[in-house]
Amino acid sequence: MDERDLFLAELLRHEGRGDHISDACPGCPCLKSTPPRYRCQDCLDSQLYCGLCIVQNHLRLPTHRIEEWNGQFFERLSLKAMGLRIQLGHAIGESCILPRRAFNDDFVLIDANGIHEIGLDFCGSMTSQTHTKQLLRAGWFPSTSTNPRTAATFRVLHHYHILSFESKASAYEFYHSLVRLTDNTGLIRRKVINLVANNYR
Repeated sequence: MDERDLFLAELLRHEGRGDHISDACPGCPCLKSTPPRYRCQDCLDSQLYCGLCIVQNHLRLPTHRIEEWNGQFFERLSLKAMGLRIQLGHAIGESCILPRRAFNDDFVLIDANGIHEIGLDFCGSMTSQTHTKQLLRAGWFPSTSTNPRTAATFRVLHHYHILSFESKASAYEFYHSLVRLTDNTGLIRRKVINLVANNYR
């Protein structure tokens, strides 16, 4: 009880910018970038970065949840909206000479921290693997093998697998917990998680 004010003050501090009030992005070598306005909810580092640095920091972490400081509070923003594109069939950071965007540039990835819109490019060269194989090699289980537009990470499928054994949680309940983690709107239909989970088992 003696420290409740301390706990409350620290919780409220996370709602704002905290000590991160500098106009220089700590990730830019010259420190002359645009002002840092972005932070990641999933990284241990709560530092604010400029848009270029936050995208660069997440080439390997496309399902992290980003927030933008609008001058009064933080708003959610997708890495796709910030310009992050994931290139399959190549090493991370490499570009493809013939990238093929996912069907209608509309790809949804389900992960343990929510449901994410992803800017996804498949390798389109003559020697490339099928889209399904490229997704599987990335650790993403596609909901279909024809023009896949939705996938679930192996991590979230394993998480659901264990949870269903331990707590008997249904696919419906699990899906809605992911919707709540995301934004409460539900980017995909519940049937997709059920289909993917059943195929994974």
